[in-house]
Amino acid sequence: MLANPIFEAIKSRRAVRSFEEKSVPESAVQMMLEAATWAPTAINMQPWKFTLITSKAEMKKLSDLAKPALLRSLPDVGDPSIMGLKQRLTNPLYNVFYGAPLLVVVSGAKTPYAVNDCTMAAQNMMLVGYSLGIGSCWIASAVVVANEAKVKAELGVPDDHEVYSAVIFGYPKGGMPKSPEKRAPVILKRID
Repeated sequence: MLANPIFEAIKSRRAVRSFEEKSVPESAVQMMLEAATWAPTAINMQPWKFTLITSKAEMKKLSDLAKPALLRSLPDVGDPSIMGLKQRLTNPLYNVFYGAPLLVVVSGAKTPYAVNDCTMAAQNMMLVGYSLGIGSCWIASAVVVANEAKVKAELGVPDDHEVYSAVIFGYPKGGMPKSPEKRAPVILKRID
């Protein structure tokens, strides 16, 4: 197989949860935002809108709102991963944004396709960030509270829009994490 830089980036990009105390340069932010606008979009609606947060105080405030909401949404099962997350969520020092220097919230007009369009835009941002040495992590727990009316207003999200993703960005402390082993694709059926 020929070397393919896009495939290699997809395989090696990982969730980063530990960041250097270094801001993401504006030129990188602009490149990631432009990459987002090149995402596929149903009937070319391009519904995405972006809220950029670099304030640690604002991220802590949003984290403090998200933690109890996420805690309430988690099932009561004995799964070790869920139990560990529940324990972290009760720790007042735990921040769902992991001290990242940049949070990008992606929202869009409420349409049947916007969730797909906006999540693909976020993925484009993550891949371009990775190509620039910037780590990222999708923070689903932030979306739990981001669609509450008060939070949407604080994020500048119009009433007729929905928040679909929240992604943190920053320079990874200690380098990119190692890739976990992935399972082979499951093909349910092939119709020729």
